[in-house]
Amino acid sequence: MMLRLSNFRFFIALMFFLVPVGAVSQDSLANEKYERRMQTRDNMWRSLIPDITVLQFAGGTGMFSLGTGWVYGKSDNWETTVNLGFIPRKYNDRPYWVFSVKENYLPWRIALGRTPLEVRPLCVTFGLSSILHGDFWTSEPDRYPKGYYGFSSKIRAHIGVGQRFSLNIPYERRRLGRQISFYYEVSTCELYIRQKIMSGKIPLKDIIILGVGLIYTI
Repeated sequence: MMLRLSNFRFFIALMFFLVPVGAVSQDSLANEKYERRMQTRDNMWRSLIPDITVLQFAGGTGMFSLGTGWVYGKSDNWETTVNLGFIPRKYNDRPYWVFSVKENYLPWRIALGRTPLEVRPLCVTFGLSSILHGDFWTSEPDRYPKGYYGFSSKIRAHIGVGQRFSLNIPYERRRLGRQISFYYEVSTCELYIRQKIMSGKIPLKDIIILGVGLIYTI
């Protein structure tokens, strides 16, 4: 026997009456919380993907160094990079690898008219570098009298300023990235500053480190 339309409507209404409304709302709330958790997790994993690739010449991180990093901040004005540099044998009795971590702060961005060019007129840099070899140490070996050196030969702290000049790739031409930048930085380290304070005769040019490089932003 076929179910009449009126009976079918009565059956549907009865089902809605028997299913607790609270259970439906609770399931929906649980699903919303799950979706938010998944979205938070996805955002966290995406934030771990590096935004920039850095190639630098000199600058206290080796003759050449290659690194990667992350851009963040309200106006993309903060950067954290990790670099691995190389010092060839011709400059020492053996080749050395240099590991460095840098934090860059770029407060301003100036667009050059309607061109795809822009300038970051100030870049303040803080960093730490370490030569990855046992010949260098973080604390004085026992063979030296206590306080003979008073500093680490392995780790250097750097501070510097520079500028950056960028080319923004038009949206329709982007394949692997959105920006290519050239930069330079003038820096020094805590050891050089210490030497300058202890001996004012040291020329300023002898404590200055110049570095230049390229940055590719995805």
